[in-house]
Amino acid sequence: MKKPRGFTLLELMVALMLLTLLAGLIFSGFRLASRTWETVNTHSVTISEGVQVQHFLRRQLEQAISMDIWDPADNQLLSFQGTESELIFLAPLPQQLLTSRPSASVAQNAWFYLALDETDPQRPLLQLKTQPFGQNENEQSVDWALLQSDFRTQGLIAPLLTLSVDGLTLSYRAKETDTPPDWQQEWLNEDRLPELILLQMEDDREQGVWPALMVTPRNNVYETKDDF
Repeated sequence: MKKPRGFTLLELMVALMLLTLLAGLIFSGFRLASRTWETVNTHSVTISEGVQVQHFLRRQLEQAISMDIWDPADNQLLSFQGTESELIFLAPLPQQLLTSRPSASVAQNAWFYLALDETDPQRPLLQLKTQPFGQNENEQSVDWALLQSDFRTQGLIAPLLTLSVDGLTLSYRAKETDTPPDWQQEWLNEDRLPELILLQMEDDREQGVWPALMVTPRNNVYETKDDF
């Protein structure tokens, strides 16, 4: 009867080396999968945040109010003044802010300021700021220069929301009947709201551009039909 043959030392060493290599490959695979998952999760969170910001901005811009106001020099202005890089408009306060203010009316309006904060060139931030329209909304007067200064001064008014982007471009389109309407880079000293507002956010770090946000103020929603 033959004795069972055991493993030689060389065979054991080879087996251990193979097991070590296999374990290394498995561990590397786990690390790669973990990093990939973290990257995907971070990207998903960023996209989700951007979608929520766009949804919020659309809702507020849709509710932009067309109101004649006067500055201290008795000059008449529309409650919507925008350039390519910043926009100030009047709109109702979001419901979540009203619920945090028990004394606030559901119809309470506020000024909103949308612009790109480039205080840190390495991390520009899209910011939306707000402050109350005034104690007496029947008194349609405002110190426009002071309002702009307050919004532009860093740290004076806490932003309602922020989003890390690399660029912001605002465009406005009027309602034209005789010629095809063109997009314009300013909406200043007009007597009515634009028919359409176009907001484009760039994100070079992600090598892409957020989807353009095109908004029709609700007072124009039934007028925008066949101009595309």
